[in-house]
Amino acid sequence: MDDIPKIKKLDENVVNRIAAGEIIQRPANALKELIENSLDAKSTSIQITVQDGGLKMMQIQDNGTGIRKEDLEIVCERFTTSKLQKFEDLQSISTYGFRGEALASISHVAYLTITTKTADNKVAYKASYIDSQLKGPPKPLAGNQGTTILIENLFYNVATRRKALANLSEEFTKISDVVTRYAIHNPNVGFILKKHREVIPYVRTQHNSTKINNIKTLFGDAVARDILDIKFEDKSYKFNIHALITNPNYSNKRMTFLLFINHRLVESTPIKKMLDDLYAIYLPKKTHPWCYISLEIDPINVDVNVHPTKCEVRFLHEDIIIEKIKSALDEKLSSNSASRTFYLQARLPEVDVTKNVLAEVLPEYDKVKDNNSATKKISAKEMIRTDAREQKLDQFDFKIHITKPNDEIKKKSEPIVTIETDKNEEKNIDEIEISNELENIENIVSSTQMEKIKSTNRSLFSPGIAELFSTDDESSTELPPVENLNSTVANRALKTVAQLFGSQNESYSPKSDENNEKDDTNSMKKTSLITDEDEEINSTVDEEPKDKSHSVPQFTSYTINNFRREVNLSSVLSLRKAVEDNYHEGLRKILTEMTFIGCVDEKRALIQSDVDLYICNTEKLAEELFYEIMLYDFSNYGILLFSEKLPLDELIMLALENEEAKWSEKDGPKETIAQSIKELYINNAEMLKEYFSILIDKQGNLKALPVLLDKYFPSEIDLPMYILRMAKDVEWNVEEECFDGISRETAKYFSHINPNSSSYDWKHLTEHIIYPAIKESLLPPKHFAHDSTILKIASLPNLYRVFERC
Repeated sequence: MDDIPKIKKLDENVVNRIAAGEIIQRPANALKELIENSLDAKSTSIQITVQDGGLKMMQIQDNGTGIRKEDLEIVCERFTTSKLQKFEDLQSISTYGFRGEALASISHVAYLTITTKTADNKVAYKASYIDSQLKGPPKPLAGNQGTTILIENLFYNVATRRKALANLSEEFTKISDVVTRYAIHNPNVGFILKKHREVIPYVRTQHNSTKINNIKTLFGDAVARDILDIKFEDKSYKFNIHALITNPNYSNKRMTFLLFINHRLVESTPIKKMLDDLYAIYLPKKTHPWCYISLEIDPINVDVNVHPTKCEVRFLHEDIIIEKIKSALDEKLSSNSASRTFYLQARLPEVDVTKNVLAEVLPEYDKVKDNNSATKKISAKEMIRTDAREQKLDQFDFKIHITKPNDEIKKKSEPIVTIETDKNEEKNIDEIEISNELENIENIVSSTQMEKIKSTNRSLFSPGIAELFSTDDESSTELPPVENLNSTVANRALKTVAQLFGSQNESYSPKSDENNEKDDTNSMKKTSLITDEDEEINSTVDEEPKDKSHSVPQFTSYTINNFRREVNLSSVLSLRKAVEDNYHEGLRKILTEMTFIGCVDEKRALIQSDVDLYICNTEKLAEELFYEIMLYDFSNYGILLFSEKLPLDELIMLALENEEAKWSEKDGPKETIAQSIKELYINNAEMLKEYFSILIDKQGNLKALPVLLDKYFPSEIDLPMYILRMAKDVEWNVEEECFDGISRETAKYFSHINPNSSSYDWKHLTEHIIYPAIKESLLPPKHFAHDSTILKIASLPNLYRVFERC
């Protein structure tokens, strides 16, 4: 008999902790309970802040009725509620909560703090709880009407549960999903969800909005434009339905289903199966709709006390009600299925896979092809009439000037013509000597005087700020331009320019077949970037044979420094490898052999490669180019030094005025946001200076930015938004993600070309600086082949079939 275990009553604390684990299964469950409490309190604004997926910290703040001071002592005890008094009340319950277990369960698995103020109280009260018990008397403090509940270290005493929830991103996604669903169902309530210490929220809806507007905000136009609004009521079974479902034009790979029964967010397998069966008639296989259904049934026919987390309910006449809902939806869908809208995929660049496969499997295929091409006459429709190595004289931007009149010049019969070189040094034409010596340039570029920052929406800076990113050489003396230059002098000047052009460009001379041909544009560029020693090193590297079929093209360095620091950080090497593993060889070949045609606008340009014409997204190509420069020239950028310091807080205040920032009063004062971002930059100033050439002093002033391409300076009007985006979108606590985020945001900033800029000609910048660098170095990622970044729009053989001539 002694071996028989004795039955004992469990300790109350053990019972409560077991119950808490059943009710609060993950952070999203706790948040759902708290949102429902806020809605029961008639809140019109709910703000949620989350840290580490809700495990480290989760705070929900509302402007509801609040909790009375005398109720704070028992508010976290089990089965304490203001919404239910006897069991029969469940038959007519209209509130979300009714058991009084949510706060009690949370207090058993987390540290809970409640700050609340009612309309009758002059001050707010703050109380802390652990294991359902009040830790001390409530403390009075200043506060707004409503309740703020702070949950810290969720599941701190349940180690197995905390380990099971190690994926913080997944937990935040589930939290976001809960907030999104309640935001759509409650359009009269404004919801805000954001991560701790981040400025821009992940979810934001306006107070007194509509369900359609919230769907458009949270799920996009693709869903909102195909929504069908259905309302149906059946008095015999005492239910009504409001459904927002997509018409047959819309389909997605996964189904999105939002179901509310008597305003409770629940799940129903029978209703979901009904929707799958219904849409199987209208949609292709393996595609699904987007559905929102709000079903209101007489409370006496609904059992809400079915599941511990209240995620399920049961109601009478379930099969009949579901069938009636199906009939109502089917009628609406059938009346809107007479016509369909199809969105065509953009035509993608063609790659001759067959030839590549033959050349790889049969090595002799290339030899046969070369022999045939040598003897075969090229037809007119296949003849390439452009040379990718061609250059234009205007890319060098030579300027012709005449000296000022003086006594000596007046004695001469011919005016003296001078040419202004890249270093702003004037030379007499008769005395010009052609030299191949390379010149060094300083790696610190000084900007001109910056005018006072003005806070305007249309122009963030005054007109004078356009010269912020321009070089200033005090030693140069620019002479008045020649207005009436006779033909003889003009011809002599042009001949001299042609000689100078040829002497500086060594790539014009033929090279052996063993060496890869370099773009002449970039050869000219390097004359002002590297020293004689660097040239010898580069020429040695160029002479090495490269196996194109097995090696990744080497990315060209664009640093303007005369030295290079070796970078061995594993995070940077990993990011570089990701670029190299993901680059598209077919697109790389197109860009390498391209000839620039012209700009369509500041975001698009036309190029020719082989016999094909392509339209390119300049902004996307430039962004990827600058991102790769950020990685391959990591810690080796030049420095663009401002003549005046730019206060970070003023830049952030300007950014918050921009509509793109989407700031509202609910986010807090702008000054507070600006100060917190400023402190973030000051704390990371050493890292930004060391690795990215972004100089910030201890007072929070921006002093310099990196130089990524010689003679290229970013748009000054986008600087404030760049500072704001980098603060909010970069994961500063993880090295690789931090480097990647800063590189991405900097690349995005540098890629924007301002067509209205007074400091540069955007067409010249696009043609002679950006696209030559793209041609020489860019490793285009594979997704560029599918998102119309490089899009083939015409080919010579196809045009020949139409016009029968070229």
